[in-house]
Amino acid sequence: SQVQARHPPLLRAHPTELSAAMAPRGSKRASSAAASGLGTKRRPAAEERPVLAKCDAIGKALLAADPAVVPTSVAKMLAPMLRHSLGAVKEGRHEFQASVVDMVGDLLQTISVATQQAVEEAQGQIDGIDADRAARHAVLAAAQDALPTLQAAVAARKDVEAAAKATLSEANEKAAVATEAESLDKFSYDQAAAQVAELRAVLEALAALKGASADSSKEGKHQHKQLAHVSHKYALDTTLVEAVLKVLKREPEARQSFDLVSLGIFEESLSKLLKDFEERLQLHEAPQAEKAAAARAATEAAEAAEGAYGQSEAADKAAKEAERDGAQAIKAAQKRVGKWLHDTKVVMDGLDAKKQALEAFREGPLKLFDELKDLQPEPEPVEEVETEMPPTADVAPAPAVAEGDALAAATA
Repeated sequence: SQVQARHPPLLRAHPTELSAAMAPRGSKRASSAAASGLGTKRRPAAEERPVLAKCDAIGKALLAADPAVVPTSVAKMLAPMLRHSLGAVKEGRHEFQASVVDMVGDLLQTISVATQQAVEEAQGQIDGIDADRAARHAVLAAAQDALPTLQAAVAARKDVEAAAKATLSEANEKAAVATEAESLDKFSYDQAAAQVAELRAVLEALAALKGASADSSKEGKHQHKQLAHVSHKYALDTTLVEAVLKVLKREPEARQSFDLVSLGIFEESLSKLLKDFEERLQLHEAPQAEKAAAARAATEAAEAAEGAYGQSEAADKAAKEAERDGAQAIKAAQKRVGKWLHDTKVVMDGLDAKKQALEAFREGPLKLFDELKDLQPEPEPVEEVETEMPPTADVAPAPAVAEGDALAAATA
């Protein structure tokens, strides 16, 4: 703070150094009699010396000050020093004692200014009570005007959300139908494609066995079994199939002309069957592509409808929250309107308390400081000297003198 910045040596001093520095000027080591307890004097109490009581009152004011105005550590440091600094006469104060007095004076002025500012702020609140009342009523009116709009928005959202939900349900249904149709057609397409692939593989096996006996190799035996399986699967002529299977086990050079004719007829039957399946596959290609595209489009539409429904739900939730907040805003505004009189009384009471605190501070610690900062030594009491009268002795009466003798003595 500014006060601390103006007194750095004092604040940096060690407590032991401060205690030593506070010793009265000219003090000497106690005599042996004093050290032994003989002739020691009791420390005067505050009620016995008004100066000490005033120092203690100022110390209490420092300790009771707002820590934001007077740091607690500074107040605790200075309060015990007041008796030995501010309580000492001005002419007898040394450097440290004078620094303490100056610092305490600055702090007291800071407290006074802060208290005055608190009074002015409270007065500003009092000056604006009518505006505050009008503002509270305006907030309430605005909240009440806004609520019907918020309620209408919630009602409108119900129809929007219902439409979004219906759209989503319809889109999901269409996507399910399209996906099922695409799946069924794809099954037929995949089945025809598998048959075409199978027949092509059989024709390749037949071409291989034309040049070698089926029993000449493991691969040949496998191809022979493949031909038998396909022939029975597609119900080819049994007599022809049996003859061909026998022919294929012979070496090519041992096959007769009839055998070659049988092979030709068998190959022709397989080729015709392959052609039929290829045509069937071609017939499936276009519808399959269309149904696949339709299924994708329906799925995308369902996903879009689901996204729209999610946004509608979020908007509906936001509208309901806004309506709830609007109703709560009305309740809060009504509460503030109802508390205006109470709040105003609190502010007025606070202003009175701050004024009283300011007056008590100025008439108390601040005034006491002004009395002590230039403290002068107390005048020494004047002792009255009593004069003792000598005691009166019994005196014998003088003898009578003759009138003539007296006159003679007077003229002598």
